[in-house]
Amino acid sequence: SDDMVYYLGVATLIFMGYFTSKNSDKYLNFMLCILFMFIALHNPYLTGTDGRSYRAYFKTHIPTLSHFSEYNHTYEIGYTLLNSLAKTIHNNYFTFQLIYSFIAIFLLGLVLKKTKLADQEKLLLLFVYFCYRFFQNNMEFLRQNIAILLIWLAVLSVNDYYQEKGKDKIKYLLTIIAWTFHRSAIFNLILLPLIERLKRTNAKKLVIITSVASFGILFLGNGVISKIVQFAIVIGGERYASYLISPGEVVLPINLVNYGIRYVFYIMYFLSIDNYEYSKKKTILVVASLAIICGSINQNIFTRLLEYYMIGIYIAIVKSKHLMTAGRSRNLYLLILYVAFMIILARNLMTVSSGTYMNYQLYPFK
Repeated sequence: SDDMVYYLGVATLIFMGYFTSKNSDKYLNFMLCILFMFIALHNPYLTGTDGRSYRAYFKTHIPTLSHFSEYNHTYEIGYTLLNSLAKTIHNNYFTFQLIYSFIAIFLLGLVLKKTKLADQEKLLLLFVYFCYRFFQNNMEFLRQNIAILLIWLAVLSVNDYYQEKGKDKIKYLLTIIAWTFHRSAIFNLILLPLIERLKRTNAKKLVIITSVASFGILFLGNGVISKIVQFAIVIGGERYASYLISPGEVVLPINLVNYGIRYVFYIMYFLSIDNYEYSKKKTILVVASLAIICGSINQNIFTRLLEYYMIGIYIAIVKSKHLMTAGRSRNLYLLILYVAFMIILARNLMTVSSGTYMNYQLYPFK
């Protein structure tokens, strides 16, 4: 349908922001406002299956805040509270969408700030994320979306050189809040300290180990891993099993195109790492390494964990432009990047929820 042009238009506006030399920060805030309106004013009844089940849940199960304590909730408590708050204000799913959209865009703005990238690079990062994953996460009101943004903040509180006092506690607090939106976030309690440890490793060594491990798992190890996961489910029993696999989830084979995109930019980032100064470059290499590893394991829990570390890949994509040292070749590279990500966005729109999002409709304001 012609509505795809709205998404491609927004993406293009964000991308153009990279070339604003003055006032990039104002342009970024303006684009975040546009994104807020884009998701907040969208018709919340036009979603895929996840969105449908969340709507039904809001309508039939969610109590108002005054009755919250007697309620036995299906989903995580943070997400449930958010629904309950919306229902208390006004019993209409659109109210929930407004609150959810505000929180999501506010967190996204904080994430961009915490990357410590230049303002123009933040716009490029926003462009990459918008094309790759934005609408699937935000317009479907996913529980994990809020958890992902909170974990991105936790991950970005890690710095290459030193650890600010008190920042450590914030990381773990963010992880716990994320866990109240999606239980998979709890694994970050183990993985965040690992990032601290690994950022001191030699970059080349890290990339080689990651590549070997990732290819090994991809081509040989998935059978073994699925046995381990099944074993863990047997030992842990019902309660813990839900952390590893949601009821009715189907394990899909690894998408090699997506794996290839992640891996190519990972290597480009590594190759360009000495061409610029950036206070988080080793940290981002570690986070991207985790994304590469998680992305080679076809277990649902790892597919979920992958999203927590995709911030590493997105930043790697932005920084990969430093592989071109001459201004002209860099502009050509950015043009190629633009075309490639527009194709990715178009493909996402056509395939996600069998093309539901191709049809953009404003909420019926009577």
